[in-house]
Amino acid sequence: MKINCTVVIPTYYTGDVIYNLLDTIPNVTDIFILDNSNDEKLRENIKKKYQHIHYLGIGDVGLGKTFNKALSMVNTNLLFITQPDVVLKKNCIENLIYAIKKYKSSAIVSPLFFENNKYSQYDHYTLKLNSKKEIVNTNTTYKNYTIPSGDFCVEAINSTAFLIDVSKVKEIGGWDEYYYTYLEDIDFSYRIRCANYEIIKIKDAKIDHIGFGSHDKEKSHKMNEKRIFNFTKSSIYFDFKNRSKLFFFKKVVINIIKYFLKLLINVVLLRKKKVNENLIKIKANYYFFVKDKLGITNNQI
Repeated sequence: MKINCTVVIPTYYTGDVIYNLLDTIPNVTDIFILDNSNDEKLRENIKKKYQHIHYLGIGDVGLGKTFNKALSMVNTNLLFITQPDVVLKKNCIENLIYAIKKYKSSAIVSPLFFENNKYSQYDHYTLKLNSKKEIVNTNTTYKNYTIPSGDFCVEAINSTAFLIDVSKVKEIGGWDEYYYTYLEDIDFSYRIRCANYEIIKIKDAKIDHIGFGSHDKEKSHKMNEKRIFNFTKSSIYFDFKNRSKLFFFKKVVINIIKYFLKLLINVVLLRKKKVNENLIKIKANYYFFVKDKLGITNNQI
């Protein structure tokens, strides 16, 4: 019997790691690979080995648009999204489905994240809100090495693996499409909580995550440059959208000064890699403020 749930996997030059994931997905209603790279090798392999899996090349649109594409095409009210460098432990999806039905106020349930069989310090994130639902913390990183003994609510999760109630997510308009990658998950978590829904981690659902393993190693240099650019731009946009204007401009000024100082220091010290990294961060600021006109150009929310 098929499990009434759709699984979606966003990809970008994923390499062979995805096949480890595909072999652990149970018999669900549909499985979609939404490929941002239009990888012909992946397309052919899926066609030959996995006739029950749908491959769609959607172009290099980023995670925000990919997730909304998934949201618009599913025929089930439960949607499980995960990354190519993940392996699902036994009954992961089944236990998540049981939990989301049990916790009526939840819009997202997520498995516990393990890396090399060790509980991940990035299993979930800190995102503290005040009584007006304004963000009050400045650092979203949460580090905890103790495996939880039960299900528990969290403030924010990342996009590694999670199950959503489609109808509830559609209420908030899905994902903000300005985010290409990075912080789309924190922004999404924030908006879910502002709509008075809960995000719950489920102790009996587990995944193993390779971490930075979702791309072909041959493209690692290019991927690293894209990560730096998109993380910087997404960070600027997140603060612009969700923080006070005073906080935003203060942080931007400090960061730009920091990037230029580091650039000069590394030019003098002939550190080519560091010079390039700071140039990419400066470029990201230029794109946000000039090309994208304060991040408004592509924003769909």
